[in-house]
Amino acid sequence: MSVTNLFLVLISGFGLLHGFFLGIYLWNSSKGKLISNRILSLMLFVLTFRIGKSVILEFANHIDLQLIFTGLAALLLIGPLYYGYTCSVLNKSFQLKKGMGVHFLPFLAAFSGALMIDKEWIKTTPTWVFVLMFGLYYGHYFFYLLMGFRYIHRIKKETGKTSEIQWLTLLCYALTAIWVVYVLNIMEDKIPYIIGPVLYAVIAYGVTWIFIKRGYIEAQSTAKYQTTPLSQTETEEIFENIKKLVTEEELYKDADLSLAILSKRLKVSTQKVSMAINFCYQSNFNNFINQYRISHACTLFADQSFQHYNISFIAYESGFSSLSSFNSAFKKATGSTPSSFRKELEKNKTTAV
Repeated sequence: MSVTNLFLVLISGFGLLHGFFLGIYLWNSSKGKLISNRILSLMLFVLTFRIGKSVILEFANHIDLQLIFTGLAALLLIGPLYYGYTCSVLNKSFQLKKGMGVHFLPFLAAFSGALMIDKEWIKTTPTWVFVLMFGLYYGHYFFYLLMGFRYIHRIKKETGKTSEIQWLTLLCYALTAIWVVYVLNIMEDKIPYIIGPVLYAVIAYGVTWIFIKRGYIEAQSTAKYQTTPLSQTETEEIFENIKKLVTEEELYKDADLSLAILSKRLKVSTQKVSMAINFCYQSNFNNFINQYRISHACTLFADQSFQHYNISFIAYESGFSSLSSFNSAFKKATGSTPSSFRKELEKNKTTAV
């Protein structure tokens, strides 16, 4: 073995050992959330096995076919475990349920198939079968990463950029980087296969350092967000009641309007109100209310009886607490500043006359 290969083996090996022992630590840790720690621990064990197979495949003279395809089957565990970990961190009421087992059925099928593979099967199987197999394995992995990322983004709209959101986003990027390297290796022969294990080692140390330094494990136990299950019918009903109350009573004109005030008027929890707005309007509470305020401001700008009032008056009359917030929200919604919008209206009126 050359010095270069020995160096790469050492880097990869230390990365694998680090991931493995970190998994053991998380499994037995009393800090943070137990179920989250153990799901992350299982994911690290799976990654250690999957990356370890890559190291063996790169440098060993012979490797058992069952081990190769079992390592590929392990890809079908990484995605569901990451998504499950994401849900467990962001949802304090998260519990493992029997129905969740369906996410691991593809792995069981692939693992069973891996145990039956032999050299004869490899020789007689058409190339397109292997292409399809790799596509399904890596597509499955990416699908769950995408689900996790979308879930994080959705919760971020509700809670803002919390430490849990930052940590889960970082983890998603790390897993995506590993996915990209392996996919590129399949598509391009010039990319060394060992890059995957080396990247994993770098990521394992880097992510662990950030994980510990920023105290993400302790932050999990104090997560504020807690998902409240709502049916689609209930969500739509709450949203319709919100719109009715906001428009009929013109609550948007109140600069002090908040989720708490709105939920109190509706006699529904703030969390349910927030979720209903987020799911039905596809944005947060502030943007939802600002759409009514901007619409009202545009109406006032077009009204002849308000043409002598300054922009500050229009802003406060529309429900904004400051001129700067009005300017920012107005430009975001219309693509134009309030003053430019008013000038354009006056210009159009003059032209029409």
